[in-house]
Amino acid sequence: MLGELRKLMARDNIDWFVVFSEDGHLSEYTGESDKYREALSNFTGSAGVLVVNTQEAFLWTDSRYFVQAQKELCGSGIELVKYGLHNVKNWDEYLADHVWEGQSIAFDHTTLSYKKYKDLKEKLPKSVVIYDGRNILKECVTTLPKRSFGTIEAAPVSFAGKTASDKLSALRRRIEEKYTANDSYSYVLSDLTSIMWLFNLRGSDIDHVPVAYSYAIVTKYTATLYASRKNIPGEVHEELQDNGINVKEYSLFYKDLNETATDIVLADPYTNNCRILLAFEDNGMLSEFRDVDLIRKHIKNSSEINGMRNAHLKDAVTMIRFIKKIKEMAVQNALTDEYETGRMLDDMRKNNGSCQPSFQTICAYGPNSAIVHYTASKDGASSIKPTGFLLVDSGGQYAFEGTTDITRTIPLGTLTEEEKKVYTIVLKGNLRLMNMIFPEGYKGSLLDAAAETPLWENGYFCGHGIGHGVGAYLSVHESVARISRGCSERETPFFPGVIVSDEPGVYLEGKFGVRLENLLLTVKAKANSGYSMCRFEALTLVPFDKDAIDFDILSDEEIDILLHYNKLIEEKVFPLLDEDERVWAKEYMNF
Repeated sequence: MLGELRKLMARDNIDWFVVFSEDGHLSEYTGESDKYREALSNFTGSAGVLVVNTQEAFLWTDSRYFVQAQKELCGSGIELVKYGLHNVKNWDEYLADHVWEGQSIAFDHTTLSYKKYKDLKEKLPKSVVIYDGRNILKECVTTLPKRSFGTIEAAPVSFAGKTASDKLSALRRRIEEKYTANDSYSYVLSDLTSIMWLFNLRGSDIDHVPVAYSYAIVTKYTATLYASRKNIPGEVHEELQDNGINVKEYSLFYKDLNETATDIVLADPYTNNCRILLAFEDNGMLSEFRDVDLIRKHIKNSSEINGMRNAHLKDAVTMIRFIKKIKEMAVQNALTDEYETGRMLDDMRKNNGSCQPSFQTICAYGPNSAIVHYTASKDGASSIKPTGFLLVDSGGQYAFEGTTDITRTIPLGTLTEEEKKVYTIVLKGNLRLMNMIFPEGYKGSLLDAAAETPLWENGYFCGHGIGHGVGAYLSVHESVARISRGCSERETPFFPGVIVSDEPGVYLEGKFGVRLENLLLTVKAKANSGYSMCRFEALTLVPFDKDAIDFDILSDEEIDILLHYNKLIEEKVFPLLDEDERVWAKEYMNF
């Protein structure tokens, strides 16, 4: 397929072509109709950028996918670039170094944010021409299915906490306070999770994320939702109208955008693609800001928090039953392979109230557990033996309750001294972060060291971020809340209501990996010298395996944290288990 792309590039005098992973909404997870990068490269990971010129091709991805990408790119003629390693430049920096004066670049303008477009243009020589290559992609890749639209549901106010009308009123107040009180404006939204949250809707258009393909334009007096009208039931349509929301066909968005007649257009350059915003840049109408300043979905209200707590109790029951079953199968030497084990967990979640996984379940045994985002295929899955570690990273979507994400590394037999040491050190990081007390308004980059210091002190390094935000029955990755060494200008401070993951990990390539992940809710703590303080409440309530812990490595304080965590599990989860499960779980975690 690269050969066909190069023929089209030659026909249209294009020197470089870039293919991104995102769709027109810049989604992390995309539908099958938007997987152009996957079709051209055979790389199936969720994050990657393909760069093609007349002679060479390169794929950039991060440490989660190095091993996977190496395998999937084999024989494709595409060279893997391991972004994040020392002195490895990102794709845009590479282009800045290698694109000559007068050359041309093309890519689908709907798949790159306006901010990244501006940054790229700034890096390139002034004479470089940038074309919109979306028609070339469609002409080259003809195997993808047409976009499909599922039914759109209304989120009940009992779950959402506020009506869509209330959310729109709050949004307009913030716009007038922060940006304009006099000019007429059009606020443009294309991020699917933000639109779903604002209008109290959920959909089924993309696997793992309950969203519907949609755009929105909000003005001082009107709100317009662009979606598949035939997929909106009559009662949902009426509810939208009652909340002051007009509904127009999804396909009309760009046409209406071109006819915008307000004084200014307000839009986030990170969450809107460059095709949407380039026209407004040219005529001076565009005013840039961050969606997170106006759309407060990352700060959960009491109704959303209650739903998340309920979802996590269901999830805890499923995970305890799953771990119990796996441990019993190991004793009986009756374990299957990674693929079948992952499907078994998915089925157990479904039978306990989950409508779908919140991402593709990672079930990785032995050396595969050292691959951060390993995916077991049906034909290529490894058999699981009653020894070593099984790493399972999984989660569920619970309709109008919440979204879960948990990782447990499960010992299947007697562990080596090294395996127990790594498990315990990762556990130390998890417990220390879970026990943090910090000033309200702190950013996650200031919390990262709590989880990472035990790793660093023992000569280990976590190659990925420690924590990501999580939506309330929305995306499992809510990017604005994060815990990571690197500071981001999009990073939002922590306030009560923010939910984030706590997932330190150590990965020894060719041997094994350990990751332990809980979701944490930010709550108020006792004030300190007049300062508002926060702490974390553990939403995930699933035991850690005492047989994998070297208690000589844990401090007294860390043991106390673990004892308190186990007590919470007994209080909140044990009443939902049967007697046999309670006896097993108590023995599994108590020391």
